[in-house]
Amino acid sequence: MRRGLLPRSRSAALKAARSLVVLLFVAIVLTACGSPLVRVAKALPFVRGPAARSPRDLAPGHRFRASSSPCIASPAIFRAGAKAAVAIGCWDGYFYLLDAELNDLTGWPKFSPGGYFSSPAVADLDGDGQDEIVVGSEAGKLQAWSADGRDSPGFPVDLGYHIWAGPMVMPGPRIAIGDRGRMWVFDGLGKAAPGWPQAMQGWPDATAAYAPGLLALTSLTPGDTSRGWLYAWDETGRVESGFPIDLALDTDSSPALADLDGNGQTWVIFGDDGGYLHVIGRDGRERAGFPARTRGPTPDRPTPTPAPPGGNPYSIEASPAVADLDGDGHLEIVAGSWDGSLYVWDDRGATKPGWPLRVADQIISSAALVDLDADGRPDIVAGSKDGSLYGWTPEGKPLPGFPYRLGAPVFSSPWVGDLDDDGRADIVVGANNGIHLLHDVGPLGLAAWPTFHQNAQRRGVAPGSQSSLTNEGAP
Repeated sequence: MRRGLLPRSRSAALKAARSLVVLLFVAIVLTACGSPLVRVAKALPFVRGPAARSPRDLAPGHRFRASSSPCIASPAIFRAGAKAAVAIGCWDGYFYLLDAELNDLTGWPKFSPGGYFSSPAVADLDGDGQDEIVVGSEAGKLQAWSADGRDSPGFPVDLGYHIWAGPMVMPGPRIAIGDRGRMWVFDGLGKAAPGWPQAMQGWPDATAAYAPGLLALTSLTPGDTSRGWLYAWDETGRVESGFPIDLALDTDSSPALADLDGNGQTWVIFGDDGGYLHVIGRDGRERAGFPARTRGPTPDRPTPTPAPPGGNPYSIEASPAVADLDGDGHLEIVAGSWDGSLYVWDDRGATKPGWPLRVADQIISSAALVDLDADGRPDIVAGSKDGSLYGWTPEGKPLPGFPYRLGAPVFSSPWVGDLDDDGRADIVVGANNGIHLLHDVGPLGLAAWPTFHQNAQRRGVAPGSQSSLTNEGAP
């Protein structure tokens, strides 16, 4: 997909979320000075606006906090004392830590020019038994805060360029995050770990995945539709044999890791802007049956949102979610597409019966896989640019109460769990109009993939695979 001239342009859908007034102003400045747009955009001052408004109820069980700019990042749940809190950043310039009714906790929100696209991770960085929040900012800083909003020792770390990639926390703790032309691993005090950073091509708009001995990340070239890469390193920073892999088109999709055969072999799973779902082995080779491709527009169902110049209506920007949905002992792969469909593939690249399902617009939101109907199997929850949050059974039937109409495009990936300790499922998700909290959407069962990149540390490993820590960091 073409990134255009702005390095932070993820898709036409996300570009549309920016203020039209700001775009017009940039165009005027560009015309006046003749400078490349990217340099003009970086030189413009960010005007500090208001934080999100006070929360209110849109309907019974539907709590909402409006923001002046989109909330595209995916939320993390953070334990602030005995209770769970919602951690999420928005493009209004603020990073929020909110209670179970979406009220600000003391010491929050935190302001940064340009705001936050990066999805936060949660982990104990300094060994004091209390978790910290880690996130990248549009201003190019890797931030880490304690529950009261204080900077964690050694942070922030200035990486010098827009950060859209989310941080991922490995054991140690060590924080992995991609930067323009570099892959970093930091220790819990913000110092580069031995062997890092490593040079890489492109700029990652994705979160790295981790299993013991393996670190995987995708990257893209801003402004170029035909350059992307998949990297794999060991934990010392050595590039794995067969990597990096050049991609015909670029990719925003954060990779997942899974042992698809139960034999200890880890596969790297991700989508690209050509609409291909790739499953790559540690040797750099594609798994039999892959890549699988989305169906794209059809004569009776054209692309919901026209693609930008150089864009591809087949594109998979959503990060795959992986779990055994039907209880047959095999993992399924779930991802949405620009064609407005949600796909479920088996481990051989075939679409499962009843899938894909088409909605009214793009699905860039990554799915959560959690049992919400007490049948012991994970159900599927994902947002769409059409302004709805959808829920389906493994067979593709709508879950009771779904879809929820949120009133604005949903690019954020939902968190599904028990926020208020009542034993029932709640959902937190960002949208272009603010932050939404849905209380008591159903009974809470098996949480196979309850959040973006599977757990609070964002390691992206499927349940049953090596280093799968489904419940780590969950309240």
